[in-house]
Amino acid sequence: MVDDVNLDKESVMTIYCKVLIVDDEMLVRQGIRHLLDWESEGFQIVGEASNGKEALEMVHLYQPNIVLTDIVMPVMDGEELTRIVKGMYPEMEIVVLSSFGEFEYVRSTFQSGVADYMLKPKLDAVSMLAVLKKTAERIPAFQHSEWKSEKKQSVDYILDKLISGYSVDYDKNELSAIVPYSSFVLLSVVQDKSVSLTRNEEWLEAALKAIIQNRDRPVATRRLSHQDGYIRYLLNLDNSAQEDAVQIAQQLLEAGDKGHMSIVVALSHVFEQLSELHDIYTNDMLKVLDHRFFLPDRRLLIVNELEKQAEKGAPFDMEAFTAELNHQEFDLAFGRLSTYTHSMNGRLDTDMFEFKSFLDHSLFNIIVTLKHFHYEASSLDEGKYEYFRAIHEAEHIGEVILLLEKFLNEAVSCVSDNRTGSPGIQKILLYMDKHFSQPLTLTEVAKHFHFNPSYLSNYFTVHNKEGFNEYLNRIRIDKACTLLRENPNLSISEISNLVGYSDHSYFTKVFRKLMGISPSHYRKK
Repeated sequence: MVDDVNLDKESVMTIYCKVLIVDDEMLVRQGIRHLLDWESEGFQIVGEASNGKEALEMVHLYQPNIVLTDIVMPVMDGEELTRIVKGMYPEMEIVVLSSFGEFEYVRSTFQSGVADYMLKPKLDAVSMLAVLKKTAERIPAFQHSEWKSEKKQSVDYILDKLISGYSVDYDKNELSAIVPYSSFVLLSVVQDKSVSLTRNEEWLEAALKAIIQNRDRPVATRRLSHQDGYIRYLLNLDNSAQEDAVQIAQQLLEAGDKGHMSIVVALSHVFEQLSELHDIYTNDMLKVLDHRFFLPDRRLLIVNELEKQAEKGAPFDMEAFTAELNHQEFDLAFGRLSTYTHSMNGRLDTDMFEFKSFLDHSLFNIIVTLKHFHYEASSLDEGKYEYFRAIHEAEHIGEVILLLEKFLNEAVSCVSDNRTGSPGIQKILLYMDKHFSQPLTLTEVAKHFHFNPSYLSNYFTVHNKEGFNEYLNRIRIDKACTLLRENPNLSISEISNLVGYSDHSYFTKVFRKLMGISPSHYRKK
C-alpha cells in the first residue's frame, strides 16, 4: 500500500503573517523564535538566516510578510538587505533589531522604508508582539485582523519546539493524524553549497515526494525548521523503520547523482516518542554530522553503523613529540605529527573540535621551539593565525592534511635554510641567554666551548646576524626593559647589576643607544 503523503505544510483555514528572522547570532535567533507562541498570535516563522545574503534567498523562497533583521552582520548587513528587499518587494515590511549604539544605521534604514525598530537588549514578548501587530496592520491582507489568541498551534510549531528542546503542550490525537505510524527517524541533508538554498529545498521536496510515492510500505514525511545549516526531515514509519529509512536515503543519494546535486545524508537511530526529538538530534545527528570531517568520502552516514565502526585508534604521544622538539630531532617530531594526522582519515573516536584544537596547539609548540633555539621562524610566527583560521574552517581532514604539510615544509625550511640553525651557534646562544647576568666575555665563552676567541668571534659573525657583544647587550637590555616595567621598586642601579652590568653609567649608555631613551624615561612611559 502506498501512503498518501503530503510533503507540504498542512492546509489550514487560518492565514498567518509570515516572519523571517535574520541575525548572525544563533542564540538571538533562538531566543526570538521561542519568545512568543507565534502561531497562536497569528504569526508564523518561515525561516532563519545568519546574514543578509542568506536572507535574500529565503525572501525569494518563502515570501515573508515581515523581515525581522539585525543591522550589523557579516557578508551582507541589515542596511543593504533592507535596501534590496524594499526595492524588489516594496510590499514586504522590515523591522530592524539594533543595539544602543547603532542609531545612525537605524536612521539610514528608515530612509529605505523600514516600518519600525526594536532594541535587542530590551526585547520582551509584550513589546515585540506590539511592534509586530502594528507592522502587520500596514499590510493590506492583515489590516482588519483582530489578532485574538484563538489560533491553534500548527504541527510545524510543535515539532520546532520539541526539536529545540522546549516543552510544549499538544493534542497527541490531532498530531497522530499527521504522523500516524509508530516509529520515527531523523534525516538530515547537508546541502550542495554550489547550489542556492531555494533550488536545494525545491529539489529535495520533489525528490522525497517521488521516492515515497513509489514505495510499497507506508511512510509520512515532515520537513523541520533549518538549524546548523542542515535541511532536516522527520520520517514517520511503521515496521522495518531502519531498513526503510536507509532505502529512502540511498534513493535520495541516487536521485542527487542523476540531478548533479552533491549531497550528504545522515540518519538517526529509530525512536518512538516525539519527546525524544531534541535528544536524538543533539546526540545522534549533530555528532554523526561532525564525523563528516573525518569521513570525506562517505555520503551516507548512519548512526547505527558508525557506532559499530568506532574503534579507538592509537593516541598521539605528546610526551615523545615534545621531547623530540626539545632535542631538536625535528624530522622525528614532524614525521610523528604528520603520520598521526594522516591516520585520522576514517577515525570516529575523536571529536572534530578537539582534534583541531590539538593541531593548533602542536603548530604553536613547533613555532615556540624553533624561536627558542634561535631559528629564523618569523614568517611562520607571523602566519600562525592564518593557519589556525584555515584549520578551524576546514570541512574535512583532507584540507587539514594539506595545511599541515604546507606548515611542516615551511618549518623544515626554517631548520635547514637558515644559518642561525647551526647546532653550534644554537648552543652558544642558549648559553648566553642563560648566563647573561654574569660577567660574560668573548674569551670566557670561547674557553667554555673550547674555541679560540678569534675563531669564536668570526664564527659568531658568520652564523648570527649580530656580533657577540651586540647580541649580549641586546638580551641584557631586553631583560632590563622587562624589569623596569614590572618591578617599580627596583632602582636603576639594581637593575643594572641584575642584567650583568657592574658599571651603572655604561648600562645607561648602552640602554640609550639601543632604546633611544634613558632607563628612567623608559620607566615613566
